[in-house]
Formats: sequence, C-alpha cells, structure tokens
Amino acid sequence: MGRLPAVWHPERFQGAGRRRRYFEGWYFKLVDRERGAALALIPGIAMGDGKEDRHAFVQLIDDRTGRVAYFRYPFEAFRSAPERFAIEIGPNRFDAHGLSIDLEEGGFRATGTLCFDGVVPFPKTFLNPGVMGPFSFVPGMECYHGIVNVRHRVHGTLDLDGTPTVFEGGEGYIEKDWGRSFPSAWIWVQANHFPDSDASFLFSVARIPWGRGSFNGFLCFLLHQGRLYRFATYDRSRLVRLGREGDVVRGELRGPKGLRLSFTADRGAAGILRAPKDGRMEREIEESLAATVAARLSDRKGRVLFESTSRPAAMEIAGEVDGLLRR
Repeated sequence: MGRLPAVWHPERFQGAGRRRRYFEGWYFKLVDRERGAALALIPGIAMGDGKEDRHAFVQLIDDRTGRVAYFRYPFEAFRSAPERFAIEIGPNRFDAHGLSIDLEEGGFRATGTLCFDGVVPFPKTFLNPGVMGPFSFVPGMECYHGIVNVRHRVHGTLDLDGTPTVFEGGEGYIEKDWGRSFPSAWIWVQANHFPDSDASFLFSVARIPWGRGSFNGFLCFLLHQGRLYRFATYDRSRLVRLGREGDVVRGELRGPKGLRLSFTADRGAAGILRAPKDGRMEREIEESLAATVAARLSDRKGRVLFESTSRPAAMEIAGEVDGLLRR
C-alpha cells in the first residue's frame, strides 16, 4: 500500500522510512485575544545526506519582541503517534488540540502549555484529501502542503524568557509541509483575525518542478460562515492578477462558478527563519506575523459575500518571485 493510507491523513507524520533528503514540519500560529501578541512555533525534522545532517528542531518567532530562535535536538528525540497527529521532540509535545513546550537555547527559555478547542479541521473528501486536492496523490513532488486546523480557540499561557504571554481566548491555526525542499520561489499569506467574523484566509503561489520543466501553482481558500470557498490550480480557478510593490502584494482570483476573490497583503516587519533545501535546514527566509490582509469575495452578479481586513496576519515572500506575478 506504500504511501496511500497516509494521503488521506496529511496532518500525520508522513516520513516513516525516509533516511535522507527529507524534511517535515508543522506550523502553529498563535495570537492572543487582544491581538497584540503573535507567536509561531514550528516543530519538525530535517535529514540531509548523512547522519550529521539529521536532527529534530523547534523554531520560534515572536512578533512582539522580534526574537527568532532555533532549538536543535538529536534526531532520536523525535517521536510520532502512528494513528493520529501527535508528535514529541524531547520534552515538547504538539497535536491538533494543544501543545506543551520546554525550550532552552543560548540563555533563552520558553515554557508553558496551551489547549485548543473549537477546532475547525480542513475538510476532506476521497478525491480531495487535503488542500492540494488531486496533487496529493502525485508521488515524488518537491514539497507537499497540508492544513491541519483552519482555526481554533487557544487557552493558556506561555512564559517567554520570564515574561508571561497570556493566550486565553486567542485564536490559532496549524498547517504543515513535507518533502525534499521548499520551492525556489513563493508567496504565502494566512489570515484568520478578521473583526466580528469567523473567517480564515489562505493564499499561496509557488514555482513547482514538473518533469523537466516547472509551472506556477496556487492554492487559496476563504472560510466564511462555515462555508469553504476554494480556488486552486486543479479546480479550473484562475489567478487573473498578482502584483507586487515592495512588501505589498495584490491578487485577484476567479472560481469556476463565477466567484471572484481579491486581496491586498502588506507584509510589515519580518524575522529570519530557516527553511529546507534537500532536507537540510540551510536556507533563510523572511516571515512576518505583523502583516495586514484585506480580502473581498463576490459572486457572479457582483454581490459582496465577504469584505474585511485581518490584523495581524502571517506572510512570506521568498526567492525570485517576479516569475510568479501576473498582471
């Protein structure tokens, strides 16, 4: 059966049996109730060509202080549950319903436990087991992407270098990536802090290797009032416009049923994270947790179904993205 059973559970660990040129990481975004503190935690594993390149890690980026930290662990410190998404890296535990951390590196320490409820998982069908749709079944892709929790409420407190950050009543989001390398170029935007709304928004476009060539692939969704509006390369949607002016990206997508989604994303201040290249965490990218995202959804008759602005939001612009733009 090989990889097939795992396809329908992208949230779980996908790397069983892999020994080289492989990475897998989960991305936890956390924002407090007042939206004054935003934090991302990224647990994962990295495998290069040799044993010296194999390790587990947790990355942390704190928008409030600008601190970015990389906590490295022996590869053997990584453990995963076989039948569900639940991982451990040393004393640190992560799953779809919470996390517990005890991180220390270079005099900096981060500890605490958070619980998640009101979890909204990404919807699945037999032919669309995740956000990648039918591309989920294609073997050997450079990078796979999955959404774990579209949104959830957060309860608890984390202590960051002696300063408590209270997340009680805040909001969170979980996604993941796995494969060999991140794409050579991409733009990624994620927002779920629209006022007076349960909306969650994701847009991603990247250069995807395919055979001897490559193509620009995009994923986008807007969750609003319990309905998921999806726009993607594989569902006959079109990315009709994508422009960039410095840190500001503007895009427009059209769906197969006449839906139109437009957005503007302003990256804001960013920190430097490590990213995988052939399984080694040697690439540096800029990520912001202080972005601002405005989104507007309308139907084929021009009626506005959703229009709002999220602050804060998360955003990355990586590599030579000019080839991704469409004017």
